[in-house]
This record gives sequence, structure tokens and C-alpha cells, in this order.
Amino acid sequence: MNGLANLVGRQGVLAYARRPLNVALLVVVPILIVFVWAGALADFSKVILGGAGDRAQVEAATAGWAAAALAGLAGFFQVIGSRSPDRRLAAAGGHSAPIAAGRLGATFGLAVLATVGGLTALAARTGITDPPRAVAATGMVAIIYLAFGVLVGTVVRSEMNGALLITLLWVFDIFLGPALGPDSSLLTRFFPLHFPTLVLIGQASGHAGPIGDVGWSIAWALGLAAVATARLAGMIRPTPPPNTPVAAIAAPAPSALLRQAVAVARSATPTRTRPLSSSQRWIAVLRAGLREYRRNLVLWALLVVVPAVFIGMAILVTVDVPGPIALVEGNQNFVALLSQRRMHAATMVPITSAFLAGIAGLFVVTDSADGDRRLVLAGLRTKQVLAGRVGVIAAATALTTVAAIAVSGLWYAPRQWLVFAGANLLIALTYAVIGVLVGPITGRIGGLYLILMLAFIDVGLGQSVMLPEGPPTWGAFLPARGASQVMIDGAFTAGFDRIRALLLGLAWLAALGAAATAVFHRRTRAVKLRQNVVVDPGIDTRGDDQ
Repeated sequence: MNGLANLVGRQGVLAYARRPLNVALLVVVPILIVFVWAGALADFSKVILGGAGDRAQVEAATAGWAAAALAGLAGFFQVIGSRSPDRRLAAAGGHSAPIAAGRLGATFGLAVLATVGGLTALAARTGITDPPRAVAATGMVAIIYLAFGVLVGTVVRSEMNGALLITLLWVFDIFLGPALGPDSSLLTRFFPLHFPTLVLIGQASGHAGPIGDVGWSIAWALGLAAVATARLAGMIRPTPPPNTPVAAIAAPAPSALLRQAVAVARSATPTRTRPLSSSQRWIAVLRAGLREYRRNLVLWALLVVVPAVFIGMAILVTVDVPGPIALVEGNQNFVALLSQRRMHAATMVPITSAFLAGIAGLFVVTDSADGDRRLVLAGLRTKQVLAGRVGVIAAATALTTVAAIAVSGLWYAPRQWLVFAGANLLIALTYAVIGVLVGPITGRIGGLYLILMLAFIDVGLGQSVMLPEGPPTWGAFLPARGASQVMIDGAFTAGFDRIRALLLGLAWLAALGAAATAVFHRRTRAVKLRQNVVVDPGIDTRGDDQ
């Protein structure tokens, strides 16, 4: 049994490391969060949220935040990606305990690497004044989110739904937690990182009771780990119906997505005298994709609820005091004093919609990869398949953008609704295309990390008009610069004066769209070329399939 556990754990780590980008992100993500985010988040906390923590405390907390992001998503993808193989393995061997132990061992190893990455980045940036406390607290943070990721993986069946849930909780834990927030409300005390963050920054809560902040942190870590372990063991344990042979249990069921792809291919293949037109073919792909995601009611709810909750809570915790903002009106540059809460309401829209649209593009293109290959092999053109997938992504992008604009507009209406909405849609579509671009190259987990980091670094920091010095100069080289300027113009001025910024935003969208199309075309066309090769009947080609 120990050998089986070791085998499962080793295979889990190897599957994660099979994509070099996943390993690289274990180093890159802590560096970005600790080195790039720390100073900007400290300014964000002081200026916008009225936080009481100083820069050193925020920098100390970033090590734990990096470990939490890496451990939570790694644990989730480890479990949800191995759900069916683990069940079949348990059914074949009759034991689920060693499989669960091996899977937990693999996820724990990734959590250790995430902890080491966060602490190493912190030591390189500022040094660690209290190593025992920093190591213990960062490790607890990683274990808490690792357990949460495993737990979500045992409950949620959709990778996109689970990734959104984990990321949403992570964002709330950071921006509403004690390191950035102005005070400790009753609601935030129930977030898993509330007490561990207080331990990380060396600040006593005063409301921890007899067991103290450390006691509550340990309770969170052990409690979530126990629940996640029980759920994982229950998920893996085979429950065959009476008199069902093991071989029947172990046989994998055909994928619903592949069945749908075959159905589309058959409907699009000319079986009659009059073949389907090009538009009818891509409409068939679009309808199949929408039918697949229409069943995922949780996804559509998340695309509406996440913007509503995130933007609404961000507005509520923002200090309502005047702040400077640079504007352009009638070709005249000037600085206006506006409510920080009003500015935050407007700037939270592109951050939220960009991240959710990027996730939609990433998961739609990766979930449909096998079906897309079969559709191309069945006779559809690559552009027809891509157009159908883009239609699904556009629907999700439009929905989440409209929800974000509606929530923000309920609080503070923009001066130019059409310009404001169009600019936010342009940013969201740009990041949706980025999701389509990185999906085939990086895979789900690597692409998720990249989109999360890029959305917050680009839209959240690189284009932020709420920082003391305004948007940093390095933000001019990132995709959201032009559209963000148009968005600010639409939110706070009465006339449109950002034609060059609009052209810059459209140029970014066109360039990224061309790159995404090339990657998608190359991926599907390569498969078709391999299938069209004429092979000598005497040559054994079974090794190619393996």
C-alpha cells in the first residue's frame, strides 16, 4: 500500500511538472507578488482603504498570499484532474486509502514549494526579522488554501467554477483582510486567512479569545485539512452497484464534450446533396458550445455574482474622501478632486471583467481542445471552429461586463455611459483573447496564474489612477493602457477626447487576436496534417498514438 501511495504521489508531481511553465510559476508568482505588488498594495491600503498597516507589514503578508495562491490552485487541479483515474485505480485495487494518501502527499509537496517560494522572495526583498514566526505562519496559510483547494476539487465538477471560487476567496482574503483593510469587521473574521495574516504581520487582533490568533490559525489549518481529507477519501472510494464487475467500473465513460463534438461534426458534414454553408457550420459549433455551457448554471451565476459582490464590497470598504485624478476635457489637461469611492467604483469594473473574461477564454478553448480537433478532421475549417468558440467566449464576456457595469453604475453613474461601457468591453475582450492565446500554450493551471497576475498587474496597478503618482510609466507597455484611458474619460468627463487611446486599445486587441488565431490554427492544423499523411501498410504506427 505504501508503494501505491508513493506511485500516486510521484505521478501527481510529475504531471504538474510536465509543463515547465508550472514549475517556473512557482518562482515567478512569489516574485511578482512580493516584489511588484508589495509597495503598490501598501499605497493602495493607505490611500484607498485607509488601512492601518505599514509597508513592512504588507510586505510580510505578501509571502503568505503568494503561497496561498499557488497552493490553493495546485491542490484543486491535482484533485479535479485525477478524479476519474483515482476512482478506477481504487476500484481495480480495492483500496482507496493509499491513493488518497498519495494524492495528498503530492499536493502537500506543492504547498511546501509554494511556501519556500514566498519566503525566499520575501527574504530577498526585505529580509525576515522573525524567521520561526514567518515560516510557521506562511506554512499554515499554504496548508489552509491547499486544503480549501482540495475540498473544492471534491465538490465542484467544473474546473472553471472551482478556479473562480478559489480565486474569489483569495481576493477577498487579501483586500478585505487585516493587512490592507481599515479595521476588523465581524464579517472578515470568518475569512480563513484573517488570523494567519495577523500572525504573519505580527499584530494582535484583540478578539481571538483564550486560544489566541495562533490557536485560531492552527484550528483553521487542521479543521480544513481534516474535512478535505475525509472528502477526498469519500470521493475516491468506489461504490459499485451489486453484481457489477470491476472491469465495467474501471472503463472510462465517453466525454460529453466529445459526444457533442461528434454530433456537430455529423451535422456539419455534407451527408446530403446540398452541403451546409460556412455560416451554418460555425453556427452549429456555436450552438453546441452554448448548449454545453448552458447546463453549467453555476458558471453563469458566478459570472454575475462575482462582479456584484467584489465591486460592491470594494466600494463599501473604500474611504470616501476626495482624491486627485488627471483628466482631459476639450484637449485641456487638468487635475480634478473626486471622491475616492467614486473612482474606485469605476476602476473596479475593468479589473473584474478582465479577469473573468480571461478565465472564460482560457477554459473554453482548453475544454474544447479534443472536440475542436475532431471537428477539423471531420471537414470543418479552422476559422469556423474558432468562430464558434469565440461566440461562446463573447457571450460570457458580455454577461460579466454588463453585470460589473450595472453594479458600478448603481453606485455612481458614469458621465458617458456608451464610452464607459465600450471601454470596459474592449478591456474584457482583450483579456478574453489573451485567455484563448495562452490556453493551448500553458494549459489550464499555468494560464490561470498568468491571467490572474497580468490582470491585477496591468489593469489593477499599471493603469490605476488612484495611486499617489497616478498610473506608473511601465503600464504604458501593457494591453489595457489605451482602453483604460478611454474608460476614465467616459466615467468622469462629459466629452470624448481619447481617440488615440481608443486606437491603441483596438490595436492591442487586433494584435492579440491575430496571435491567438495563429496558435489555434496551428494546433488544429497540425493534427489534420498528421492524419492526412499516407502511410505504408507495412509500417507499424502504433507508437505514434502512444
